[in-house]
Amino acid sequence: MLVSLHIENVATIKAVDIEFDYGFTVLSGETGAGKSIIIDSVNLLLGDKSNRDLIRSGETTASVTAVFTALSDKKIRMIEENGIPCDGELSVYREIGVNGRSLIKCNGRSVPAYSLRAIMKELITIHGQNSSSSLLDEDTHLELLDSYAEDEALLTDYRKSFDELNDAVNEQRSLIMDEREKQRLTDDLNRQIGEIEDASLKDGEEDELLAAKTRIKNLEQTAKYVKSVYRNLYHSEKSPSACERIDAAINALTSLNETEQSEKIASQITKLDGFRYEIEDIAETTRELLDGIGEDPAETLDAIETRLTLINRLKRKYGADIAEILAYHAQLKDKLKSIKEADGRIAELSDIIKKKKAEALAKAAILTEARKTAAAALGKAVSDELKYLDLQKVRFEISVALKKQLSSDGADSVVFMAATNTGDEMKPIDRIASGGEMSRIMLAIKSVFAGKDDIDTVIYDEVDAGISGATSERIGDRLHKSADGCQVIAVTHSAQVASCADSHILIYKADVGGRTQTFCRTLDREERINELARIIGGVQITRNVMETAAEMIKDKDNKPKGIQ
Repeated sequence: MLVSLHIENVATIKAVDIEFDYGFTVLSGETGAGKSIIIDSVNLLLGDKSNRDLIRSGETTASVTAVFTALSDKKIRMIEENGIPCDGELSVYREIGVNGRSLIKCNGRSVPAYSLRAIMKELITIHGQNSSSSLLDEDTHLELLDSYAEDEALLTDYRKSFDELNDAVNEQRSLIMDEREKQRLTDDLNRQIGEIEDASLKDGEEDELLAAKTRIKNLEQTAKYVKSVYRNLYHSEKSPSACERIDAAINALTSLNETEQSEKIASQITKLDGFRYEIEDIAETTRELLDGIGEDPAETLDAIETRLTLINRLKRKYGADIAEILAYHAQLKDKLKSIKEADGRIAELSDIIKKKKAEALAKAAILTEARKTAAAALGKAVSDELKYLDLQKVRFEISVALKKQLSSDGADSVVFMAATNTGDEMKPIDRIASGGEMSRIMLAIKSVFAGKDDIDTVIYDEVDAGISGATSERIGDRLHKSADGCQVIAVTHSAQVASCADSHILIYKADVGGRTQTFCRTLDREERINELARIIGGVQITRNVMETAAEMIKDKDNKPKGIQ
């Protein structure tokens, strides 16, 4: 709900802060005090085009800030889907400048105007002579009817069948193609598959080639060290190697053992023989570092470069590395297989689509009947409210018509219809009324929907304009009743409406430093009585007027919400 509103430099407002409670709040004040400025400020937050005429004379910018709390999980998700972090509270800031610039921030993050409008239409709505209402938007009527019907289980069951139908249709559509297109795609897939298979790629091959390339480039130094190790350990033409020296030592020990016949000498021969094999193994392992280079290193390097060029060309086409290329190759083969098997799958999907469509139509029909039943009940409930609000001639009904095609919401098109005069044909409500009459129609609908729709804050701008006292009392009662399920704020000139409020805010003007400023304050009980007396009595406030005002407050304090 809306908990606070801060306005700076808008028309006669220098700076005001308004705190709002849950329930029914009224704003009153003398004509010209600045009540319409409050509404204009809220409309800026709703995304209205910036109007430089709203900026207070002598100032370069005007701004409005609103804070909303107690946001539902659904609203938090909606806000976050618009790119704004939200932990259950939302601060909305709108600034306009004389240069035409407009700045919008939600929770400190700059957002475009379309995001502001998308967010705010879910949080607050204004009904008034110059304000639009979400209830006039036909796109919301189906959702509102479903809310009233409480048919969520039926809708969920239908959507399951509709989604399954939609999935089958989309799959079949993706498989259906003419023979020429099928042949073209088959040839293209075969070409790509053949190109990858001809390369005979192996995962990890590129790393091995790059390592071999590095070795060949360092071949001169590598060969030098390898040959040195091999000569010193195993074979040398110039001087005896380690293995040759060990062989000589073994021969000498063997001759010595023939003379001495000593087990100790025999064990030393065995040890030296083991050392000799280990040294030989080291020499051979080191020599293997030159394997794969071939007799002509330049030719080997050229072959490696050619292979790497092929791999890089395939990478540009099919993946970032060999692993990705091989994975893409598998995908190509799967796609080729699906094309070859497409005719059978298309026939299979035709049967599935026929079955799922029959299921969806049957469930949609059940949903339609539930909606028609709810529409009749809702139409009667709203009509009863209209009569209670002295709109005797206004007729209201809900049109539930079948659409040409199924959608995720079912088979129905829902429109709220009304006629304001005897003999008039029923038309969508956004085409049949305006001003205070439209506000009362909206109030009637909101009264029926109290607690069922998803708008937390509803503002009525002079819904009681030009209405008699008896009707005003009924309007006040319904405003109070509708606040059972949401926060209701009303700008009023009616004492009867104001007396029904849970909270009363006075808008007034005063001269400060030679300039007129608009202020506001929340009234206590005695101040409320004085304000009601002013509304009733005008200039002459008599004792009888004061007593009447006090009695109105007392009467409402003792009366339960909603006159029965």
